[in-house]
Amino acid sequence: MVSRAVIEKWEEEKTDKYFVGTSGFSYQDWRKVFYPKDIKSQDFLRFYSKHFRTTEINSTYYKIPSPKVIESLRKKVDKNFVFSVKANQIFTHSREYSTTDTAKMKEILGSFGENLGVVLFQFPYSFHRSTKNEEYIKKLRDDFQEFEIAFEFRSSEWVCSEIFELLQKIDVIFVCVDEPKIKGLLPPIFTLTSNKKVSYIRFHGRNAEKWYNHQKPEERYDYLYSEEELTEWVSKIRSSKAKVRKLFAYFNNHPKAQAVENAKTFERLLNQSESAQF
Repeated sequence: MVSRAVIEKWEEEKTDKYFVGTSGFSYQDWRKVFYPKDIKSQDFLRFYSKHFRTTEINSTYYKIPSPKVIESLRKKVDKNFVFSVKANQIFTHSREYSTTDTAKMKEILGSFGENLGVVLFQFPYSFHRSTKNEEYIKKLRDDFQEFEIAFEFRSSEWVCSEIFELLQKIDVIFVCVDEPKIKGLLPPIFTLTSNKKVSYIRFHGRNAEKWYNHQKPEERYDYLYSEEELTEWVSKIRSSKAKVRKLFAYFNNHPKAQAVENAKTFERLLNQSESAQF
């Protein structure tokens, strides 16, 4: 594991173009690896925000919190810190939401104020491409039109030029993912569908052996990327015909704080690549 001293050195190379962090930050097994041993759980975010400028909030997927919870989070970070927020599962899994559900979700998103980044809608593998589901994502865009939103598909059926054109037409970010090379899952492609040239990447790890065969859910994300594997993504981004204006990247390989190390390495590689262009 890279030391905090090295992380601090890398932070000096940041640009305002790349926002790289981890999917969640409240992991007890990060103690003594990233967090100090005796730190209180309520101080995790304050410590985290000294080393990263963004994180992905996943708890909103399970339960829509009260505005007071969001207010508490914002008090622990500065005005330049960015939260990307996962939409509640009612919008992506049950897909039978009411105007009241929409209002509650939008109230919470609004509570983040200037600290809000992208709103992530993560669909399950069972959300297959169909005319009905294409109409559904259009509806979501309409219902959350005032926010920057991104769709993460789990089925490779959605990876095609027609869908990319549709997302560009309705101005939605296609979430690029890095995950095991298993039939049916998304390949590691980079594409830009946002009219504002905003991209979003999620790194889930490449632990194919544990992806479906695991005792605990976190086992599937137990993976440490090599620098060479992360460099592959930097090359994809640099070679893209459509140039990125802002990039959000989150590492979900959280066991043993591997996400921390990989996020800092990826951030460094991106910034070095940016400097090399001038």
